[in-house]
Amino acid sequence: MNERVKVFTYLTGHGATIIEPQLEDTVNGWLAATPGKLLRVTQSESERPGTGHHVTLCVWYLPEPTESPF
Repeated sequence: MNERVKVFTYLTGHGATIIEPQLEDTVNGWLAATPGKLLRVTQSESERPGTGHHVTLCVWYLPEPTESPF
């Protein structure tokens, strides 16, 4: 099976805000740099008492085949 998943997680309460999350920049950078076909995206959110808002984003993708140097 060649399908892969990339998990991003983000928790406010560590000097970050929900309005301008650095998670967005991280995900966009990863998408721009990772060749392949996007298959599925899931997201979950929850409040973590005493720590902040928690977001998890899972990106399922099929990597582009890499050419062998041989």
